[in-house]
Amino acid sequence: MDIRLLAKRALAPFRILPVNSYVNRPISSWPGILGIVHDIRVPRGVKPNPVPLPHGAANINIILTLVDRTAALPGDLAECGVFRGATLVSTAIYLRQKKINKHIFGFDSFQGFDDVVSKDVALGGRRDPYRRLGGFSETSESLVAGKLRRFGVEQGVTLMPGYFRDSLQKCAQSRFSFVHLDCDTYESYTECLSFFYPRLSSGGIVLFDEYNDPSWPGCNLAIDEFLANKPEKPQLIVRENYEKFYIEKAPGG
Repeated sequence: MDIRLLAKRALAPFRILPVNSYVNRPISSWPGILGIVHDIRVPRGVKPNPVPLPHGAANINIILTLVDRTAALPGDLAECGVFRGATLVSTAIYLRQKKINKHIFGFDSFQGFDDVVSKDVALGGRRDPYRRLGGFSETSESLVAGKLRRFGVEQGVTLMPGYFRDSLQKCAQSRFSFVHLDCDTYESYTECLSFFYPRLSSGGIVLFDEYNDPSWPGCNLAIDEFLANKPEKPQLIVRENYEKFYIEKAPGG
């Protein structure tokens, strides 16, 4: 098992650390230890990279910056690749605190990768222990739902369990202003971009967590193929030396 998950399990007994005294304070002021203990990402818990890097965990400060940029646009939010809810829960807390009247849809199989990951294994790249059948299976819908309840944001989030090929179409009538894609594989990025792009408001943003990540070359392949005949191209955003890429839907799109 990944050492990070072992550490989180070791901290589980300390989850008595109360959240009631924090939930009404800006999440930007929450101590990093609160995020570690409750397995969520908080702004003060982001450890800067020593040099700019295009890989590594999602940076909650980048996510919240882009949420702010799209707050006035029509449409809800989506996260694809919820895993254990570390950024999903924090984003929901931020929406509530900022009184941004948007809903979040959290898509994940909650079972880990199925055999579509075989294409990404074949593509090679830097070794990653999760790039395998069953990778990212150390989670469950109930685990994430429990975190949402703990922080009182369950009403603002709908979890969408199942593989993307099945779950995305349940939101076919929805419109989106911000989408966070943290879905790793070629097939997943292809499916998600095909679904969300036509449903993204003009000026809306799609954030890519694995673009230029040497462990997941399928991400670049899927995004570059999809955007080949589109006006949008990946743009760089950097916070705390985390390099991430996103697209902003062109006017009239």
